[in-house]
Order: sequence, then C-alpha cells, then structure tokens
Amino acid sequence: MNIDEKRPEIPQSQLHFGAVYHWITITACLISLLAPVLILMFPRSNILNPNIVFTAIFQGKNPAEIWEAAGVSFQPGDFWNMFLGNFFTPDGIATFGVALGCSVTLWALIPAIRQFVKEKEYFYVCVSLFIMSLIVLAMSGLVTIAG
Repeated sequence: MNIDEKRPEIPQSQLHFGAVYHWITITACLISLLAPVLILMFPRSNILNPNIVFTAIFQGKNPAEIWEAAGVSFQPGDFWNMFLGNFFTPDGIATFGVALGCSVTLWALIPAIRQFVKEKEYFYVCVSLFIMSLIVLAMSGLVTIAG
C-alpha cells in the first residue's frame, strides 16, 4: 500500500457500534472473572451451593436431580424471576455477567441505530431493529431452539 493512498473512512455507525461492543464485552468479562471467586468465597450466599451442585454432578445425576439436590425449585421458563430475585448474590452477579455478554449486540445497536437515523439510512434502521427484536425474544425465552 502506498503511503499517499487514502484509507477508506469507517462509517460513524460502525465506530459507535464497535466502541459500545468493546467496552461492554470487557465489562462482562471482568464481571464473569470476579463472580466465580465470589461464589467460592461465599458458598452459602449462593442460589446454588457449589459444594452440593458439584457433588450431584460428579455422582452422575440428571439435571432434575441436581436441581432437587440443590434445594431450588427451578422451572423451565422461570429464569428471569429467579435471576432478578437473587441479583445481589454471587450467583446473580455471575448470571448478570453472562447475560450482559450475551446481550452485547442489543446494547451496541442502540447508538448505531441513532447514527443510522441521523444519516437517513432507514433500511439499516429496520434491519437493526429486527436483529434487536430477535435478541429480545431469545432472551425472554419466547423463542428457543431447545426441544
């Protein structure tokens, strides 16, 4: 590449998307690194005591038996109630880190959409809103790939 050649300019929407994606991913990673330390430091403060859960797993129990051994009445589709009700426990912090990392595209699309509107790129606004709706539906549990 010749030094005199001009580099292509990166669209502002992509810069905004990339910056938000970058910082939320780093934040989610830091939370997810801290959470296991808290879980092991305070095993009785967790939703699921790791000592009981690991014992059940290593005994070869199935998921229903593991939930029963842990003493938690978790029902499929009840994730958000359980998570929000136990947000400030070490398990809740771990779950928040994972949920934040999994939803990073949702948050990064918000400033990108704002920039698309400024640039009058309405097709990209519609595509971004469609992607955001898919993420919200998947996180809500309304759409699932599990049988």
